[in-house]
Amino acid sequence: MQKLILAYNFTGERLQALRLICMMLKVQLKPVAREDMLQPIGYLAGLKGFAPVEEKFTGEEASEELLVLAGFDRPFLDRLLPAIAKSKLKRVELKAMLTEHNVVWNGKELLQEIAEEHEYMKKYGRPKPDEHEEIRQEK
Repeated sequence: MQKLILAYNFTGERLQALRLICMMLKVQLKPVAREDMLQPIGYLAGLKGFAPVEEKFTGEEASEELLVLAGFDRPFLDRLLPAIAKSKLKRVELKAMLTEHNVVWNGKELLQEIAEEHEYMKKYGRPKPDEHEEIRQEK
């Protein structure tokens, strides 16, 4: 899979700074339009088997910046994160890797999930328990 960054809610100077990082690292950048927040992430990433939905996002919620990283391995991630820190961006709070689980989600769903996990980490200093893992352990 080609390295791709889906950028939700980036505008102006911050989007331009992200463009520069992507050009430097030779990574494709796809800014996601606000009205496309309900599109499946797999569709936006160009994966086969995913079709667009007709519904357009018109809400005000889900406005935090989010990066979805597709096709990244750990060494490349170790190059991207310092590049963000050294750039005008300085930091991007919400980041997610494209996975077999979230590929079917839309941007609004993923952003809400990642924002909740981020708040949990800030509060408790450890990852939020996976509710599905808890159910499996109970069986």
